Amino acid sequence: MTMSYNRGFRFWVVFMLIAGGLLPICGPAMAADEAMLKRMEALIQKQQRQIEAQARAIEKLQKQMGTLSNTAVREATEAAKTEVAKSGAVPPDVVRNENGDKVSLKLYGHANRAWLWADDGDSSDHYFVDNDNSSSRMGAIAAARVSDDLTFGGRFELEYQSNPSNVVNQDDKDPGDSGDGTGFDERWIDAQITSKRFGKLYLGKGSTASDDTAEIDLSGTGVVATSSIEDMAAGIRFFDDDTNTLSSTNIGDVFDNFDGLGRRNRIRYDSPIFWGFSLQGSVLSDGGDVALKYAAKWGENWKFAAAVAYANPQATSDGDTIDDQFNGSASLLHSSGLNVTVAGAYADLKHDLINPDGSDRNDDPTFYFAKLGYRGRFFKVGETRFSVDYGRNDDRDQDEDEATTAGVAVVQDLSKFGMEYYLGYRWHELDRGPGSTDFDEIHAIMSGVRVKY
Repeated sequence: MTMSYNRGFRFWVVFMLIAGGLLPICGPAMAADEAMLKRMEALIQKQQRQIEAQARAIEKLQKQMGTLSNTAVREATEAAKTEVAKSGAVPPDVVRNENGDKVSLKLYGHANRAWLWADDGDSSDHYFVDNDNSSSRMGAIAAARVSDDLTFGGRFELEYQSNPSNVVNQDDKDPGDSGDGTGFDERWIDAQITSKRFGKLYLGKGSTASDDTAEIDLSGTGVVATSSIEDMAAGIRFFDDDTNTLSSTNIGDVFDNFDGLGRRNRIRYDSPIFWGFSLQGSVLSDGGDVALKYAAKWGENWKFAAAVAYANPQATSDGDTIDDQFNGSASLLHSSGLNVTVAGAYADLKHDLINPDGSDRNDDPTFYFAKLGYRGRFFKVGETRFSVDYGRNDDRDQDEDEATTAGVAVVQDLSKFGMEYYLGYRWHELDRGPGSTDFDEIHAIMSGVRVKY
């Protein structure tokens, strides 16, 4: 017991001596370590705040770079579209195919349906038609870019018309399909080679050089009112007051703007555009045409477009009666919306033709047309366009014929929805000369929508 007590006493004495000796040494060291820890903690917190600030700056910079990148891509894309559209090569809005970016395909089309009412002076009737001013159609344009200068391409376009507005008449309100009865007509089946330096070459069926040269029009009302008078109601027949019956003469017989050769199987070449001018020519299996076209913007306020053409229609149905024909048109648009359009044509008839009464035909047919229009934005959905026009054909069907027309039109553009609504009225008069048939006037109204896709 005494030994155990002494041993325990000695342990505590030794412990106290050691502790007492170490405390004066460790006290300052521990204080120094605590101060250092506080400084290190403050430094770490400061670095953490700097890291967080840098992270926020990097995130902001990334957002700015993303915005700039998207803007740059968008601007570059729009610029590329503009350049491509000017070159006539790869269409700007395309469906890419499996061959990559060098080959593109653009799909397009529209449906154009209308209600037509006509009064021949004796009776009136209405028809549900496909508007022949701009027939319902669908198509595709393909292009393969070979180089910056050269593009190969092709175009395939089909028209489908049921009850065309230029076919319906008093005896047949529902003729059904056009053409061969299927309703389809191939408008374009064409191969194309485009060079910015050397121009464009077409091979196949499509527009000839003179197509649409009598229909240059900046009024924006062409969907219902153009120089092609007969598109609205060509099949409607004049009423003969002398016999109190419908005559065999219809609007399409006496009105014609002699608009070139239309769309044919041909080889066509378009020159590059020089100072707004382009020279174009087509060769058909028999006959051909040549056209000079011009389009430009004058200053900040004026746009002008014009075309003149010569055509030899031997390969067309007109080749039976016409040796040569000439036509032209021009249209001027001011930034205020005011616009004016004029057109004219002349046909040189074959020399062995006779009139219905058996006399020789001596007078070559002529055509004149003038339109005054206005384009304004009254509604957010799109432009509203108005036009009034006057036209006249002389000697189209026979000598001494004077066919006169006047029309008014309004078109409401609904571009946000890919649509146009239109309403047009046209008056027709045929004077066959002294002592000839007394025809009643024909009034026609057409209203409808064109839906583009």
